[in-house]
Amino acid sequence: MRKAIKLTLKTLSLPLIAVITLVQWIGIFLTGLAGGIFGLLSLLFALVAGASFLFGIASGPEALKMLAVGFVLFILPHIAEKIVIGITALRCNLADFIRS
Repeated sequence: MRKAIKLTLKTLSLPLIAVITLVQWIGIFLTGLAGGIFGLLSLLFALVAGASFLFGIASGPEALKMLAVGFVLFILPHIAEKIVIGITALRCNLADFIRS
């Protein structure tokens, strides 16, 4: 009885692994794309903040706000990467369950 239930669960988890793998691949692609775009945007925010502060266009707090926005844009792809790592771990755990 126990083996029949385990075999049924393994069979039902095969399509789930396929879906999770597809989500993982899409997440990796989007994370890489966002990393490049957001990296350039954060560099642009940092350069504008530094130049505007040095030339006296913006005060210190305004420049810090621009730097904070640049930092947030820089961190977002790293947060998404951690989520993709969690999805990968889930897929690996399901694959180990099927192999057991």
